[in-house]
Amino acid sequence: MTGPAKNEKKGGLRCIVVETVSNRPEKDYKPVYFNLSLGFALAFAIVFYKHVPALVGLWNLVGPFLASNWWLIAFSFGIFYAGVVIDERNRGSRGLLRVIRTDEKGIVMGRPGMSPRDPVFFIPWKMLTAIESGIDDSAEEPYEYIMLRMGAFLAYKLRRDIGFNWIDEQTVITKARQNAPHAKFSIERRIGDPMRQDTRYTNLWLQYLAPSGTRERRGHLQPGDVINRGRFEIIRVLGAGGQGTAYLAKTLAGAEVSDTTADGLNAGDTVAIKEYILPVHANDGLSARMKDSLDNEAKILSAISHPNIVALHDCFVEDHRGYMVLEFIDGESLRAHIKSTGPAKEMLVAWWAVEICSILKYLKDLSPPIVHRDLTPDNIIWKGDRHIKLFDFTVAHQFEAMRLATVVGKQSYMAPEQVKGYPCPQSDIYSLGATMYFLLTGQDPEPLCVSSPRSVRPEVSEEIDLIVRKCMAFDLKKRYLDPSEIEKDLAQLK
Repeated sequence: MTGPAKNEKKGGLRCIVVETVSNRPEKDYKPVYFNLSLGFALAFAIVFYKHVPALVGLWNLVGPFLASNWWLIAFSFGIFYAGVVIDERNRGSRGLLRVIRTDEKGIVMGRPGMSPRDPVFFIPWKMLTAIESGIDDSAEEPYEYIMLRMGAFLAYKLRRDIGFNWIDEQTVITKARQNAPHAKFSIERRIGDPMRQDTRYTNLWLQYLAPSGTRERRGHLQPGDVINRGRFEIIRVLGAGGQGTAYLAKTLAGAEVSDTTADGLNAGDTVAIKEYILPVHANDGLSARMKDSLDNEAKILSAISHPNIVALHDCFVEDHRGYMVLEFIDGESLRAHIKSTGPAKEMLVAWWAVEICSILKYLKDLSPPIVHRDLTPDNIIWKGDRHIKLFDFTVAHQFEAMRLATVVGKQSYMAPEQVKGYPCPQSDIYSLGATMYFLLTGQDPEPLCVSSPRSVRPEVSEEIDLIVRKCMAFDLKKRYLDPSEIEKDLAQLK
């Protein structure tokens, strides 16, 4: 039936752990390569032994060409040798289980090169009792694994670096959570994942995998409601949007708060809590989009720290809602400020622009760089101490060259390459120019246009007008390459 299967004790009985699909020995292809080479040499000698002069003449024609293109021959042999080496390295893992697919019935597993007669392994959702992660130290090279359990006496063990080559691991776990709510989940992030060391983000990831059920609350949180095991008390609603609601909350120090809470908050501190809707019953696409939006912003904010970027204190999942606990900034957005007071003075705009440049330099120097993709007056808060704070990293993403991205952002502030789906760090510079235009004029710029503040307000100086237009240049070669260049030009303003 199966290849190597290991046993582990479960309450005095043995649990069969299946790792492979077949115990057929792997073929050694070295003798095949040798026999083919020998056979070709013998056939060549038999056919051409009477035509030696013709072969010599052919060699005299071909030899110089081969000599001048020796690198091509060496390259071909190198590719062949690399293929043989890779084949040898992969030989030991060919028989290991992989997830082939998941459907409404369960999880189907198999191995590469299966024939129609080979068996596949199937776990019905109703029989899946647990998904666990762990590290096998008994092997020559320790490896991480995922164990899919069917009751107490049968389990399938998948190597994390091999078992999910065809179907992404998190996709399998998400579908298991949706279709097998009775199953237990005990999973840690991969060791190589840098976010594994951030307990805030890791806890969020694990909580999202918790079994689903029905919601306890209906509608928005109300003033006086307490969430996260008595840690936060809701004060009021700050705002609402398509994905969820933002609340002002107070930090508590109740008996239910775990000693492991490490959010850096003290009792009485006020925080902003951003809520994401995670549907109880939704199609896979909708549920994944909601989860990914929360996952993306929490992951980015967990990894960054800058005095002009709103700080993330904690994140958690509760009652089918995802929550991020953010630094509360007592101030108004730059849009609200300009709408109430009118266009700002040039030196104040320059002050704000310098602080935004500090943020963009920090994001650009991260590895990989972060592109905010939604830098607008709405997402910048002006505090009472004259400094600004950037928030809302919902649509921010890690920049990878030539990677097509979803088109998101506010139309008047989106760079042309961002509209095409190829945002880069310079896209945020375009958005900075558009934001400066708004601050100087009180009007949103025309979408996909190199806007000039002086065309609306002639009293705006040529120097700052030129900075805005250079920030918004369509051609990346003509646009500022680095925020430091903008800072230098801003420093020349009088």
